[in-house]
Amino acid sequence: MTRTLDEVMRFLDNYTMAWHHWLILLSLLKLGGSATKKQIFPVFKKEGFSPHAIEGIFKRDLEELGEAVEVEGGLDNLNDSSMIYLTEDKKFRAFLKRNLKSVVRTLKQRKTK
Repeated sequence: MTRTLDEVMRFLDNYTMAWHHWLILLSLLKLGGSATKKQIFPVFKKEGFSPHAIEGIFKRDLEELGEAVEVEGGLDNLNDSSMIYLTEDKKFRAFLKRNLKSVVRTLKQRKTK
């Protein structure tokens, strides 16, 4: 069952648990709201995920982002050229904007430890 935007926002409020989900969202924001998997994936690789687990983590994160993202062709057909779209929902976009500075600060602190 797909998470609603309200459920996704509650989940994303916990930056510590959802930091890699935020990587996807920040990448999509930086790239204008849509990108291919190939454009977003290097961010995950830089985080040091196990090469054996990275594909599954990325796919699971997209699934957990529910209505916040749309994957062209669906998750079962995810490949490097699959387009991933960030929702245009105004409430969700306001949530992202409101949390952006705090999330970036938290992610930077995580890297310096």
